[in-house]
Amino acid sequence: MSQLKVVSFNGQLVTDSRDVAEMVGIRHSDLLEKIGGSKKVTGYITHLTNGKFRSSDFFITHNYTDEKGEIRPCYLLTRKGCDMVANKMTGEKGVLFTAMYVTRFEEMEQVLNHSTQFNKNAVDFEKHLIGVKYATEILRVDEPSKIKMLEAAHNQHGVPTNHLPVYVENEELKKPISELLKEYNLGISAVKANKILLTVGILEIKHRPSSKGGKKEFKSVTEKGKYYGLNAISPQNPKETQPLYYPSKFGELIPILTGQGVS
Repeated sequence: MSQLKVVSFNGQLVTDSRDVAEMVGIRHSDLLEKIGGSKKVTGYITHLTNGKFRSSDFFITHNYTDEKGEIRPCYLLTRKGCDMVANKMTGEKGVLFTAMYVTRFEEMEQVLNHSTQFNKNAVDFEKHLIGVKYATEILRVDEPSKIKMLEAAHNQHGVPTNHLPVYVENEELKKPISELLKEYNLGISAVKANKILLTVGILEIKHRPSSKGGKKEFKSVTEKGKYYGLNAISPQNPKETQPLYYPSKFGELIPILTGQGVS
């Protein structure tokens, strides 16, 4: 007994009447007559139509090109169509045909379900990557933070991360302003320093939705300010940035922070 081929056609799983005829051991022309009828025989489709059933839920009129290049009629049988054919059969052939089409339809359903889930996950992953792209551009985050955001997106959707670059971050290369103010013993608070940096355009205020409603402010390094530092993802909230500064450049900020560089 040959294998039954089940395929997807216009959103339905179907099998070809030629394969069904070969499997149950009857001529294809005889099966066509049983389904479509003739002058002598009332076919399944006629009975279904008379009973107010939609015949295309069972049998779909189709055609194929034979070895001579001529177009011949056939039917595509849905699972319901196979049920109807099987119900008219008895003995071993009927049992084997039923077992085969039930198995093949279930296998194909599993394949399609997996494919549908895979496609949905792929679309969700792509949307997530678009979100990461715009978030990194708007927040102006540093390279390690970009990689962390990409890794998080990959992990959330079960996508391997072995193609992502490995970024070795040197924590000594950048520090929060509070630490640098203490190191240089400038005698001003981080709050005051941030206000000054906002005034001169090195920092800017951004907003994000608050979990309690409304908006919450956070500070972000501007394009101008990227000479002195960068934006890292805030450890308190991944939707915010934390400005960090290069110690090697901080000396150039001291005149601005102390008022010596502001006219």
